[in-house]
Amino acid sequence: MRYIIPILTTLALYCLNLGATYALSIETVDQLDIKAIKSISLIQHKDEFRAAVVVQFSTTAESALKFRKANFVITLDEGKGQDILLGHTKSEEMLFPASKDGIETLTEETLNVFVGKNEIDTINRLIQLFNLIGNPDAEFTMRLSGTTEVGTRARRGWIYQGEIEIEDFTFHPTIQREVLFK
Repeated sequence: MRYIIPILTTLALYCLNLGATYALSIETVDQLDIKAIKSISLIQHKDEFRAAVVVQFSTTAESALKFRKANFVITLDEGKGQDILLGHTKSEEMLFPASKDGIETLTEETLNVFVGKNEIDTINRLIQLFNLIGNPDAEFTMRLSGTTEVGTRARRGWIYQGEIEIEDFTFHPTIQREVLFK
């Protein structure tokens, strides 16, 4: 019976520490933003389409971030309530360097996207996508949703929070003509 109080105290301190760590990771992830889509390279390989989407991220976080085992769905919202699915991406690791003195730090990551099989539905989606991005008057939103493990840099390595779900991580481009198709 006398061991219950130290065990409960240790458990309470662990839960408080876990909550503080989780809140720290959310605060740090909130300092991450999508700055630009640098290019989209569409590749047809055998009977499927893939895309390499180069995305420029910015961060003002004081510590470096790492996404590990990122599994995202990329959609474009044309603003009329209809989403256009670009595809699914899986990335082993995405590294976002720490900001110095709160100054925005930029980094580019290439997202390898599985667009779909060489079928009529995929080709129709690609036509909608090209028409949307190619229209200078279109106002659209790029959205990332999915799961990843978020790591924050510590003095002696990385601390991971486990798998978290990111929903509707959005980017509102202002100049569509800067997106290069290759």
